[in-house]
Amino acid sequence: MKRYLFLITSILLAGVAAAQRDTTRRDTSWGTSPHGPYLRAVLNADVLEGRAIPVTITPTGQKLCFDKKIKVKMITRRGPGEICVFINTKSGLIGYNSFKPGSTGVCDIKPDLPDFVFGVIGLKGNVFNYRNTKKKNTIEHWVQTSNSVEYQYQFSAATTNVLLHKKTERRDYCDGKIKAQLYKADGSSQQWFLFGKEFPEALMMEPKKYLGNFAVGYQQSDKGLFIIMQMIGGSMDSKILEIEDVEICFDPAPFKIFEDERRTKMTASIAREREKIARDEAKPEKYAACNSKKTTIISFKKEALNRQEENLNRSEQGNMMQSVPTQQAQADLMNYDDMIQISIYETELKLCRAEQRQAENPSESTQKNIECLNRQLAAQHNVKARYQTLNTSLRNQPGQLFAEKAKLFMQALVGCD
Repeated sequence: MKRYLFLITSILLAGVAAAQRDTTRRDTSWGTSPHGPYLRAVLNADVLEGRAIPVTITPTGQKLCFDKKIKVKMITRRGPGEICVFINTKSGLIGYNSFKPGSTGVCDIKPDLPDFVFGVIGLKGNVFNYRNTKKKNTIEHWVQTSNSVEYQYQFSAATTNVLLHKKTERRDYCDGKIKAQLYKADGSSQQWFLFGKEFPEALMMEPKKYLGNFAVGYQQSDKGLFIIMQMIGGSMDSKILEIEDVEICFDPAPFKIFEDERRTKMTASIAREREKIARDEAKPEKYAACNSKKTTIISFKKEALNRQEENLNRSEQGNMMQSVPTQQAQADLMNYDDMIQISIYETELKLCRAEQRQAENPSESTQKNIECLNRQLAAQHNVKARYQTLNTSLRNQPGQLFAEKAKLFMQALVGCD
């Protein structure tokens, strides 16, 4: 009996040992790689794997620190270049320098440089863009929040709702320390080279579980944590060159919030313009025949100022990067439709006054001024008609709509005075 118990116990212990060996073998695709300690260190993102939760950050209220530094090489239509991404794997922060074709990635954060540009993304949805501008002999520090303190950015995965299938190709990265497996979705030309503990036959990336930028970085999936080492697709090839542990922080305290400054300046500008309109309204019109045109332009300017004030309020009610109504309100802070209509009314008033002067005291110079004003008025009406067409064709692209209107507006600026 004791002999049987001994045999059973031996078999059980052997089974446990075998299971432990098998678990160890299956726990990682690296096997006994000499780079094991490095690989275990880099393939670690507490905030994605559930061991930590993302933090909420403010634009200037705390130091922003990172524990991973990633150098990325990008090939785009604009040309190749290197860029650096900084990651806090515990609090869920991503920092990144701006991409410049031909640049060599200098992985540092230097807010005192005149051309400093640095973006910070938090997984909670805070997205801040820091930028320096030179003004005379000083450097001004600005941060644009895109309203993401109150209206958080809504993240997705690097690619969502698509099953990625393992292919046969593998590539080496980080001087051969990392071997990544090619994955592709059916019917897609995009290639994803992924590094993880295992390489399953298929996987699905989880939404809101991406910690990176430029299509590379940490991504949680239904099969565990992976690092996207390279993404090739469309007009972009983005590839990780280096990953290393760091302790680097950025202090945003000196930066002024762009949206706060904009509100202060625009509120003061609107108040000044209302005072000017009141003065113009109180001033008697020299030519009685032009009274109605003066009344029309004053009334329209008041309405336009009210719209500008409303747009200022609406531009702060939604995430600037994702809300089309918010983007439209932002674009309409300089409302080219109102501006061209004001220009038309002003030209009509000038034309009325010139015609009255010509009737009272004919002169060649006044007649030339009338002819010029008529040409100007025709150009302004043409721009207004083209605006109406653009408002339909580009209604969901406020940025492009604004740019096209700005170019057209210059055509209406024909000086006649």
